[in-house]
Amino acid sequence: MDKEELTPLLEEIKRVLNDKIDEETLKSELDKYLNEYHVDKEAARRGILRKYGAIDSSAVLSGTVLKKIDTLTGNEQNADIIGKIVSSERRAAGQNGRIVISGVLGDETGTVQFTVWEPGDSELPPGSVFAFRNCYCRTWNGTIQVNVGSRGRIEPMESDISVKETAASVPAEKKKIGYLRGSEQNAEITARVMESERRTVFSRGENKEIISGVLGDETGTVPFTIWNSSGIDLETGSVYDFAGCYCKIWRDQIQLNLGNNGTVSPSSENIEVSGYTPSPKISAPGEKKKISELTGKENSVDLEVKILASDIRTVNIRGAPKDIISGIAGDETGTVPFTIWETEGLKIEKGSAYTFRNCYCKVWNDTIQINMNRGTAEPLDRNIDVSDRTFIANPAECKVKDIREGIGSISVRASVISCEKREVEIKGETRTVWSGMLADETGKIQFSAWKDFGIKERDSLLIENAYVRSWRGIPQLNLGERCAVSAIDSDFEIPADDGTPRTVADILMNGGGVDITISGTIVDIRAGSGLIKRCPECRRSVLGGMCQIHGQVEGVSDLRLKAVIDDSTGAIGAVIGRQDTEKLAGITLSETEALASRLGESAALAEIASKALMRKVRASGNVIVDDFGPSITVRSLETLKTDTKAEARKLLSEVEANLS
Repeated sequence: MDKEELTPLLEEIKRVLNDKIDEETLKSELDKYLNEYHVDKEAARRGILRKYGAIDSSAVLSGTVLKKIDTLTGNEQNADIIGKIVSSERRAAGQNGRIVISGVLGDETGTVQFTVWEPGDSELPPGSVFAFRNCYCRTWNGTIQVNVGSRGRIEPMESDISVKETAASVPAEKKKIGYLRGSEQNAEITARVMESERRTVFSRGENKEIISGVLGDETGTVPFTIWNSSGIDLETGSVYDFAGCYCKIWRDQIQLNLGNNGTVSPSSENIEVSGYTPSPKISAPGEKKKISELTGKENSVDLEVKILASDIRTVNIRGAPKDIISGIAGDETGTVPFTIWETEGLKIEKGSAYTFRNCYCKVWNDTIQINMNRGTAEPLDRNIDVSDRTFIANPAECKVKDIREGIGSISVRASVISCEKREVEIKGETRTVWSGMLADETGKIQFSAWKDFGIKERDSLLIENAYVRSWRGIPQLNLGERCAVSAIDSDFEIPADDGTPRTVADILMNGGGVDITISGTIVDIRAGSGLIKRCPECRRSVLGGMCQIHGQVEGVSDLRLKAVIDDSTGAIGAVIGRQDTEKLAGITLSETEALASRLGESAALAEIASKALMRKVRASGNVIVDDFGPSITVRSLETLKTDTKAEARKLLSEVEANLS
């Protein structure tokens, strides 16, 4: 490429970098990209700007689509949006106090709520224009929300936008009650109020006045809740137009909700209601069963039982105290725990017999449990001889790699890699637990045993009636009181210490785990990478000199990468520590600090990113899966060599095979 062709490109790069880098250095960099890496001019421009910490505002992630706010549907997975910040705030979200930035983003077509889930040190001042890259969208209460997650990023833009004050929303759909699916986000319904009650609930840390009841039309009835009841008065028997409704399914029943965006207005339409039975009434009989016939999946079942134990206690439901009745019920075939959630006017006596109507069942800690919410407990005038057998759901035998949260009762054949005894405090009571690691030929899993089963390292065991719980998205096997453990004669081929190979697609389907290995290409470097400060006490990262646990501290310097690894089946976030970052980038912590002192931290990060991006790696560590997708905390990282010619031949053969 001759000098005349290079001059405009060189001048553009100098302008974007504000002449921070001298011309000879830039010429050398251009020569390297064009003549050594053999990339085109656009790729060379992006690479140089990224290396020296500039923002390349024209870069769009592969697979993304640039959208205007009024074209959003709420289902986007990879969208780019350019807009002006109308409002923003940095706040703590969720029970763990995770710091996010949320607010309202606008363009010339409308406005939309947004959340940046990993903002790092980013600031989004109102009035500024940003490109939101690789966003995903969700709907809530009929309103579209834009999310920037672990694989997204935000970039400042040197432009201005006139914002149209119209909120993006899901298109409204006119519905009859009988045709609701339970997934509607913006439904319009004309219905008669059959029941209505104004009450106060405790929601999101505060008391809130709501209106709840039952609506009906000629196709059926549905429970409803109006969450913002200010200025709304409903008259039982009157007909209203309900707009901006969203629906949920709770305990297998569709529920209609009106949030902040919902409206209610009187209607002159005449509605004849079908299928309405006023409350309270005895529910229609459920399927009649004995305790031994329960599967744990029943939605409406009737049981004749004797009460062996009964206790009224207060629990906390969504921040509000609630009285429930719980205990043990039995019949001739076995016993089962029960919970009655609506206790007003109800008295359950130990030793008495009852017909429990319209119960639903769940499996918890490998034991079936009876629950009653809208059902009834009717005294029964007969004696029931109770079996002392506690009924347990039939356990399914699983391989370790197939164990995931939600499995109620399982059996596993595995070898004990490690086991230790320790004391823990649960609800003020000191208990002994045996915990460690199990493995079979498919993977490893952590376990906790709540009684002494005599488990020792290198034992091969058959574990029956264990249950699964997850911690931070990692399934863990729990051995409770009803679990059975026996020795077996089996020699398992335990996965190597470098982890069990899995794909991202498999992780998304079956959940995270311990000692997992992912092989793929580093395709992005996220905010929060490079030089950071850590608390000297707890090693947590420090923002603005503040540790979430220890307050104001003198941070200790550290180096890390928050990368995205793509293995062709999906992408996973990866947190890479100092040692592996130094090895990957070929630069030490002290060298990075020296570079940052000369050119700034963004330039230091750009240098690391230029060495790490598009490198093929094998990462091993623990993988979690949460609302923000899968992520791996890297314990060890290995750079893989790529045989370009072999890869090209393989690709060519695959293409030819598909064409033949």
